[in-house]
Amino acid sequence: MSLYYENYLNVLKKNYMLVIVVSMLLFLTFFIWAGFPIVIIGSVVGQLTSSLVIVHLCVSLSGGILFSLFFIPINLKVAQNIAIKKHCGVTTSFVKIQGSWIIVCSIIFELVMTSVLKISGII
Repeated sequence: MSLYYENYLNVLKKNYMLVIVVSMLLFLTFFIWAGFPIVIIGSVVGQLTSSLVIVHLCVSLSGGILFSLFFIPINLKVAQNIAIKKHCGVTTSFVKIQGSWIIVCSIIFELVMTSVLKISGII
């Protein structure tokens, strides 16, 4: 785990402009990556099935995928560094890192969405 942590710190120190651009894009496109999964994906999946578990799963996965797209340049640079250190392919390293980001972002998106819905009294 420390190998990934050190590589992220190295990439973020060397490419601080990349962090600034990602931060601005996340702020400017908030309603796209946060609203699209809830409004579009939620209503489409809600029409196909009546299971709230499946709807929440689809909404959180699509939110995690859209949110993690912003970190592809950072994850690609980290994957290149890790591929060199571990002597493996860049593609396999990138898929593992990006998959982990999607899962973590999906879980965080679901927790935030559920807490906001509970606070607003919808759930």
